[in-house]
Order: sequence, then C-alpha cells, then structure tokens
Amino acid sequence: MMHAYSEEQLGTSLDTLGQMLDYAVNGCKMPLRDFYSRFLASRVADAFGAGFPKYLVGMSGIELAIEVLEETGYEGNIPYDYAPGAPWVEYWTGMAIAYLQWYTGHTFSYIDSHGMPIESVAEMFFPYHEADLTKFLDVALERLEKFCRDAPQPVKEYREILGISQEELARRTGVSLRMIRAYEQGKQDLSRAEARTLLNLSWALHCSPEALLPFAQMILQR
Repeated sequence: MMHAYSEEQLGTSLDTLGQMLDYAVNGCKMPLRDFYSRFLASRVADAFGAGFPKYLVGMSGIELAIEVLEETGYEGNIPYDYAPGAPWVEYWTGMAIAYLQWYTGHTFSYIDSHGMPIESVAEMFFPYHEADLTKFLDVALERLEKFCRDAPQPVKEYREILGISQEELARRTGVSLRMIRAYEQGKQDLSRAEARTLLNLSWALHCSPEALLPFAQMILQR
C-alpha cells in the first residue's frame, strides 16, 4: 500500500498530531469536536495528510493548532506559553488518528465521515492506549469497512431518486440486470468496472461518475 510519506517520518507525524489535540483541548480549553471540525475545514488537514513537509516536520503540534485556529477565525484565547503535562487521552487520540490516516491514505475528512469520527477514536483510549497502535488500527479498519458495507450503495440511491426500476436502468445503460443488482448490493466493486460501464451508469442516473464511487473505493488492503 502506498503512503503519502515514509514510515521514517511516521513517528514525527504521530507526535505532532498528538501535541496538536492536546494543546487545543487542554491548552485552549476547546471541546475536541469543536477543534477537530476546524482542523478538517482548514487547509492544514489535507496538507498534513498528503505529507507536505511544512506541516509534517516543519511545525510543532502547538504551531499546527495555532495555524488551524487562526485560519478558521477562532476568537477565543490562544495561549502561546502552553506547557504540556503528561500525555493523556487527547495526545493518544492525535497519534491514533494520524496513524490511521497514514495507513489508509484516506483524508482525515473521509475517515471522520465514514465510521471513525474523532470522538470514537478518543473513546478507544481505554483499553488500547496500553497496546501497540496496530491493535487500534485493526479495530479501526474493521469499523471503516463495516460502515462502507452497510452504507447505501450510490447506484441504488440515484436510481430510487429517479424512480426507475433496476430493469429500466439495465435497459438504458446496456449493463446486465445481474450486474445492476450486484452493484446495488455491494457484491461488485464499480471502481473495477470498465470506464464505459461507469459512464453509462452516470449518464443514466444524472450524476458524475465519481458520485457512484465513494463507498466502492473504500479498499483497505492488509
């Protein structure tokens, strides 16, 4: 599996995200969700996840948090002399979410909206904080995969919005009824279909090709 940055940089990234959440919650006294939503809305989240050196290794976690707050127009107190205490829940949570993002290659926003919101990560502090992060990773991957298996399939959602049957969709696209049913049930991965199939379906369903793929693209290889 390809990662946005090397495993040698992983230790630094874990520490940085740990520091960031610790500072935001314990230094700025912000609710975890409040700050994390700001993080997701900022340019910092995607840049960090993509391995941009400025954010990955060029800034401390506190500096990263301050940039998020300033970019998102935070008007509360921003302490510039925060001295962190012993690492606790928020620090571990930052490490864990950084590890999960690095491993899967998905954006922080994708992970947050597909079964692993930051609150769920924090709740896993007990009992996983005493174990290797790979134990957390195993459980987190299972939750992400389950979310995608259980989520409504886009082909079915768009077809039902239009009010057409599976048979009618098959007629309009030239895709067999058997395959239409397989795509709707998540038994076939539409991201592996021929480009013509994807284009025909998107045309018939009045949506972009990408709109049919969000759950099919959730492929986590161990």
